[in-house]
Amino acid sequence: MPVKPLNPSSLKALLERIEFARGGEIRSLTPHSPTSIEIRFSVQDSARGYDWIDVLFRVDGVNDAKLVSDNVLRSLDMSEGITAELTANTAALALGSYPGRVSDAPFYIIGTTMGVEELPFSG
Repeated sequence: MPVKPLNPSSLKALLERIEFARGGEIRSLTPHSPTSIEIRFSVQDSARGYDWIDVLFRVDGVNDAKLVSDNVLRSLDMSEGITAELTANTAALALGSYPGRVSDAPFYIIGTTMGVEELPFSG
């Protein structure tokens, strides 16, 4: 299944369903180009009886990002989950609770569009 574009209402519904990825795990960070980055999380899905699934977010049109190296990635604290926001011109994703201020987060990606793909749990 290809990456599905998100809009503000579908993003809100997804974040609520996966409880903002609180307590989840970062599985991978994949820069496809300087302007396209994917990040994959393992999360619990309330729509599936809290079974674990993987959710891959792709941000395109990246114009600002603060990333970490692979060896630090898995040790990042996911207790606060993620912040993801969409406006008419901006798509932003950050680790932690940073509504309206994702660029203050220790890890963030800001671009123009965001898509999602739900995948089997990579345990």
